[in-house]
Amino acid sequence: PQEERDRYNSSTDKGMVLLKMVDLNNNDLGMISWFAVHPVSMNNTNHLVNSDNMGYASYLFEQEKNKGFLPGEGPFVAAFASSNLGDVSPNTNGPHCINTGESCDNPTSVCPIGGNQMCVTVGPGRDMFESTQIIGRNIYLKAKELFAAASEEIGRA
Repeated sequence: PQEERDRYNSSTDKGMVLLKMVDLNNNDLGMISWFAVHPVSMNNTNHLVNSDNMGYASYLFEQEKNKGFLPGEGPFVAAFASSNLGDVSPNTNGPHCINTGESCDNPTSVCPIGGNQMCVTVGPGRDMFESTQIIGRNIYLKAKELFAAASEEIGRA
């Protein structure tokens, strides 16, 4: 209904929520953030194990906090979770057929030649690797901002 739509500034949730975790001496332990974006920057042509845009954000945050440690081995843990996703894709340039360059049929994501295997989504980068980095970096930068500003204590053990 229109009256419900009027309550919101946008058709998608652009807010991020972050929980900062510290020890009893106020030393940083980690964080969890929730943001409404699907981790699908890497499309179906990728055959490598990867953690997509949310994993790249985690990598960046942990590398900053765990100086001198190899990835995944430091004491600080940064977790990036998806929230109320709906139909929120990071692929801002939309779906196209990789064999013809034409747009895929929406909503079926099918190409006239090759079916759904030929339909991939792209953007904002030149390829899926650059797109993963762009989206992941944006998520990381917002989380870093929220982490630095976090001040409300919600509980003690």
